[in-house]
Amino acid sequence: MEDQVEQAVEIALSSNSDPMIKQQAMSFCNQIKESEDGWQMCLSLFMNDRKRSSAVRFFALQVVDDALVKRLNGSAKQLDNTSMLFIKDALLSYIQREYSPQSATDADAVFMQNKLAQTITLFFLLSYPNTWPTFFDDLLTLSSMGGPQLSNGRGLQLFLRILVAQHEEIADTLIIRSSEVARRNTIIKDAIRVRDMARLASAWMEILVQWTSRDDGYLIVESCLRVIGSWVSWIDISLIVTPQYMSIIFGILGNEALRGAACDTLSEIISKKMKSSDKFDLISLLNLPQTIGQLLIGSDVEFTEKVARLVNVVCLDLVRILDEDQFASPLKENTENLLQQLFPFGIGFLANEYDDTSSEIFPAISEYLSYLRKEKKRNIPLNPARRSTLTSILNTVIMKVKYDESMDWSNGTDDSEIEFLEVRGRLRLFQDAVAAIDENLFMDSISSIVISSLNGEKRDWRDIELGLFELGAYSDGLRNAAALPTKGQGGSSKAMEILNDMLLKMTNSNVLSIGHPSINLHYMELVVKNSKFFETHPQIVPQILEIFVSNIGIHSSSLQVQVRAWYLFYRFIKLCKHLMGDIAETALNAIGDLLVIESEVSAKNDGDSDMSADGTDSGTFDGRLYLFEASGILISVESVPDEKQLHLLKSVLTPIFRDMEASLSRPVEGSQLALQIHHDIMAIGTFARGVNDGGKAITDPVREQFLLASRAILVSLETLSGFEIIREASRFAFARMVPILGHQILPEIAVLVSRLLSESSTSELIDFMSFLGQLIHNFKGQSGILDMLDQLLTPLLSRVFYSLSISANGSTDEEIQQSDIKKAYLNFMMGLLNNGMEAVLTSDRNRQIFESIVRSVAHYTSTSPDASIKKMGSSIYTRLQVIMKAT
Repeated sequence: MEDQVEQAVEIALSSNSDPMIKQQAMSFCNQIKESEDGWQMCLSLFMNDRKRSSAVRFFALQVVDDALVKRLNGSAKQLDNTSMLFIKDALLSYIQREYSPQSATDADAVFMQNKLAQTITLFFLLSYPNTWPTFFDDLLTLSSMGGPQLSNGRGLQLFLRILVAQHEEIADTLIIRSSEVARRNTIIKDAIRVRDMARLASAWMEILVQWTSRDDGYLIVESCLRVIGSWVSWIDISLIVTPQYMSIIFGILGNEALRGAACDTLSEIISKKMKSSDKFDLISLLNLPQTIGQLLIGSDVEFTEKVARLVNVVCLDLVRILDEDQFASPLKENTENLLQQLFPFGIGFLANEYDDTSSEIFPAISEYLSYLRKEKKRNIPLNPARRSTLTSILNTVIMKVKYDESMDWSNGTDDSEIEFLEVRGRLRLFQDAVAAIDENLFMDSISSIVISSLNGEKRDWRDIELGLFELGAYSDGLRNAAALPTKGQGGSSKAMEILNDMLLKMTNSNVLSIGHPSINLHYMELVVKNSKFFETHPQIVPQILEIFVSNIGIHSSSLQVQVRAWYLFYRFIKLCKHLMGDIAETALNAIGDLLVIESEVSAKNDGDSDMSADGTDSGTFDGRLYLFEASGILISVESVPDEKQLHLLKSVLTPIFRDMEASLSRPVEGSQLALQIHHDIMAIGTFARGVNDGGKAITDPVREQFLLASRAILVSLETLSGFEIIREASRFAFARMVPILGHQILPEIAVLVSRLLSESSTSELIDFMSFLGQLIHNFKGQSGILDMLDQLLTPLLSRVFYSLSISANGSTDEEIQQSDIKKAYLNFMMGLLNNGMEAVLTSDRNRQIFESIVRSVAHYTSTSPDASIKKMGSSIYTRLQVIMKAT
């Protein structure tokens, strides 16, 4: 039978097994697990034959584990008290045979030792302390086995593995347990504390003493330290924190092979929850300032990281003691003194060249800064020691956010740079905290760095990038302060003066001459973020525009920089349009070569009528649209004469009209044509939005040009209405031209709506009804919109009711879509009622569908789980009832 089990396990685990035979083998293995005597056969297989494969012996213990777990859960009948005694004797017999110094066989593989430790731990949960009260004594005896106490290395390794497994089962806080299991574990832990903990703590100390100096003791000492570090969270700390115990662990810190484990153990010991006074006494006993000062750290990166973690744990606890004890006391004074001794180490780790090491101290830095902010709110001034620490933190953070020599700029595309930027973002929060604690310190430090980077002496791009980054951080801080009720003016007048001074120095500097893309982007970002600066310095605007339209900005040879510059240029034009003066035409001429539309369809979208426009042009088309919107703003600022505006308007629109005409006349079909026309239509709509945003009153000649544009779009829609992206673009463009054309666009809108309704998919109905809602609001009371809605209502709502009558088939996406259609439908109905267009509901053309509308609103209101639908539906239903009674 054992041979059959071995064969079945090997077949089940083999990747080359025949699927049918493999399934049979797995079924056989499951039968073994479920059978009443399967555990007996498997225990015998594990015990008696070391020649079996490791996989088979591992499976055998799994079967035993399953039986033990079932008994733990109260669902196993096959394990009675006699069976439990049999398992205990078998396990002890195996350990005595295989884990004695005299064993002739090789030790079990590590994974087998871990599995055996898990099996013994499960048995322990069932038997301690009632039926096996001598559990720990018996295992400690096996760790000697005739030799000196705790001298059996093989037995000790298993013993320590068992202790690790026990902690995971009964005390690991990361594991969620039922209340019943938690109660059981509490009983076991209480019994260990009373019966065996003193003995175990003594044994651990003896293990450390005996094995630290042995050449073969590394793994045993490391395992013992791991056990101490895990168990210390729930045992009496006084058993471990004694001068003798701590002296031994500190001694291990001098052992290069074991000092990392010792450091981890100290971190766990200090993390033990206790009263503030007891925690301070513990930290004082460890004398960490002197100990850490004697450690040779730096060359060993991993150990340095562990020491940083230790310092972080200690500083965290000290800060929390300070925060709990708000009033002056000897404890607070002593805690402050000890913290000031330790913080230089923490700041040293913060400055470490390795970000993983720096990050270890982040929690303590954050907690300390939070504490100082609370102290400020309590009107407690910074004493010299705290100010010195705060200054060191800020200066270290500033240097830490600088690109180091080993890293190049890639605009966030390189993994190492992405990690650096993430750390930099967290460091920015520390700077913001310092600014909130001591504004003058922050202003002086940042302005010094910024001015130094702008003075022309530093030519390394990293130095200049640091200065511009900090200038951005400074201005962001002032903007954030302006958003707070207590800072209504965005910080002090001194802070604003310093910001304006730095911006003036930046615009007058030659930092762009270095030609680095990161500098160029930072510069443009800062210009846009601080556009209000140009209100008082309008004479600089032409200079900034010249930079934007040069190869530094929108004509950059770097595609990443170029596309980002298109957006930043648009933002600058939008924010400073009233400062353009007579340079608008010059700026527009400078970007004319970029107002070119070229589409490229990916292979997967070729010929697909439902293709998306996203991702087809490497993201550049969406960026180019910002240039069209910016050009619309430029030609529509107040300073541009009407005749010049019309000329410039035609210079943008005419090439698009010609491209649409040429594209539609060419014998090109499919996705390439659709995408090109889509881009043309989107450019028109985006350009229209810019024209409307420019601030200049719309003249009739301008309206005439956009009326031509609307007709060109309708021609394209008629030809390519089967493509969803054409329908989407047409709807987008018309929505942007409505504010310009007003009621003049209504005849074209009627044609547009008819086309869209006949072709729109179910998913498009949502956007379509939203579009109609916008038209209802814009043209309320006008006969043209009433006539259009009167013709449209019945076919539109028939489409809506049909779409909602189709079952979602359990699909989450379809259920969400149906909910969104209901909301869009009810919003559409609300728009009709709120804008005085309820007459279309009961017109001769739509009277036959009115009752269906009322019933549908009642149905969606009563059956929808969405509170917003219920509320809106109830309001609409009440108003529809009034209309029904009136008719």
